[in-house]
Amino acid sequence: MKDYKFIAGAICPACGEKDSIVLKNDDSQIRCIACNFYQNKDKSTIETIKIIND
Repeated sequence: MKDYKFIAGAICPACGEKDSIVLKNDDSQIRCIACNFYQNKDKSTIETIKIIND
């Protein structure tokens, strides 16, 4: 996925998959590669993404 970076340990808020969240390089959008969930950043901040520490 060009123009996106993976967020290690992040869990998708929609499907619950771990390590499936990517963040657009300009930080304008998060996307899940497992379920195609996405959220654009607007005036408010993107919802907190749960990170699991192994």
